[in-house]
Amino acid sequence: MASSMLSIGVSGLQAAQTALATNSNNIANVYTPGYSRETVELSGSSGGGVSVASISRQTDSYLSAQLDSAVSASTALETHEANISQIDNLLADDEAGLAPLMQEFFGAIEGVASQPSDPAARESLLGSAESLAGQFNAFSAYLDDMDAAVNSQLGDVVGDINTATSQIASLNEQISLTRARTGEEPLGLLDQRDQAVTDLQTLVGVEVQEQDGRLSVSLGNGQLLVNGSSNYELAVEPDPQDMSRSVVTYSVAPGVTSAIDEGQLEGGTLGGLLSFRADSLEPTQNQLGQLAAGLALTFNAQHADGVDANGNTGGDFFTLGDPEVLPASGNAAGADLEVTFAPATQQDGDDFYSVALTGDDYRLSLDGGTYQLENLSSGAVQTLTPDSEGVMRQDGLVFTATGMADGDSFTIQPTRNIADTFGVAIDEGAEIAAGSSDASLDNRNILALQSLQSSDALGSAGSFNDHYASLVSQVGNQTRQVQVNLEAQQGLTEQLSAADQSISGVNLDEEAADLIRYQQYYQANAQVIQTASTVLDTILNIR
Repeated sequence: MASSMLSIGVSGLQAAQTALATNSNNIANVYTPGYSRETVELSGSSGGGVSVASISRQTDSYLSAQLDSAVSASTALETHEANISQIDNLLADDEAGLAPLMQEFFGAIEGVASQPSDPAARESLLGSAESLAGQFNAFSAYLDDMDAAVNSQLGDVVGDINTATSQIASLNEQISLTRARTGEEPLGLLDQRDQAVTDLQTLVGVEVQEQDGRLSVSLGNGQLLVNGSSNYELAVEPDPQDMSRSVVTYSVAPGVTSAIDEGQLEGGTLGGLLSFRADSLEPTQNQLGQLAAGLALTFNAQHADGVDANGNTGGDFFTLGDPEVLPASGNAAGADLEVTFAPATQQDGDDFYSVALTGDDYRLSLDGGTYQLENLSSGAVQTLTPDSEGVMRQDGLVFTATGMADGDSFTIQPTRNIADTFGVAIDEGAEIAAGSSDASLDNRNILALQSLQSSDALGSAGSFNDHYASLVSQVGNQTRQVQVNLEAQQGLTEQLSAADQSISGVNLDEEAADLIRYQQYYQANAQVIQTASTVLDTILNIR
């Protein structure tokens, strides 16, 4: 009986030691990211006493997956909000924005209209025009810098994604080997793997599945990133259709890569960067350029109808570059496309000039001997037929293609970077064509120039002020919508995090109570052993 008591006490003492060690490990890792609380499960022994059945992690895989997904969505919105807020602040600035400078510019036009022969009024208008052009250039440069930063960040994020997937693949292998060698669950490695998945979800949204104790990780399009102990890396490369733009690719064969549809790269920092670029940055660049191009083209057309103070016919008032034309990487060697802006025109019944620019990007391709123009914003495709001179016209643009073969294509960005090229063409106030063709110092033409401010010079986009106000409103609404979505998503994330922590998190109060409980358990079993020892000593001392 005494020996039975001794073995029972020893089993209890060992169980208490294991419980205390597990309890101490929980307390030590209370602030360790990704650590899941461990518990000891005890079971009665058939021969008496107690044994440690297992040490397990307290996790809920379904809840953890929901939390990871919520964290991924929150990170994407945070990234988008941080960037779009910069554009919102830039455009809506009452002092440094374009709106006050446009008002000042047209106010200076009114000054010349009041005193067309006053050199000071003309120089004031010239100065206002230069300030306006400088602000267009500055805004465009700021947005260009943001675009370059996005391209750079894409490379950094993809590098981090590859590191995370490599780590998950390595942990898959280590976990499998540990299980095979010891037959036990490698709790620490499982925590590390779960944390690596969470870290990956902050970079890009992924789908995770477990099979035979190993995790497989894939993108929304099914592209595997991790399969067992193997990981598949992503890369950032120039877009074959637009070499100035970076896209995320994966390897489909040795030395062959394919761009991933950006719609499949949602969530995380990567998804936030891509959605910001596609939904906010590029449209803003295009619409800013649309305003600059419309202002230059209509103003130049009207200015050419007048005469300046020297009696000369008005020349261009503003300078403007040509639309950006980007050849696809696989085009034939002799393929070329020239795209220019169509001159502003006066529509029937209108006494002002207007343009038909949309602010959208296009792709012109040759398919079966037919030119197809795709609007990259709406997806609409139109067939263009060259005239006798080989010229095609659409949406305020003039296309001249030479040497194109079937399958060749060009991406056209009419207004993306055009604000960079916006400038003032005249050097002296006397060159302002304020008068009509028969009187160089009257104000008939300058009044017509002034009327452009309130006319629908941008066609369906309205007046210059309307267009800019619409741009500011659009960016502001997008910013507020992203902020509202972010606030809601953060609330959901906090709720899921609290629920997850209630299961897997370490509660110091509970652990402190368990520490006392297991200490008492240890002391009690030690007392059993002492009692058993005393009984044995007594028996042995019987004569």
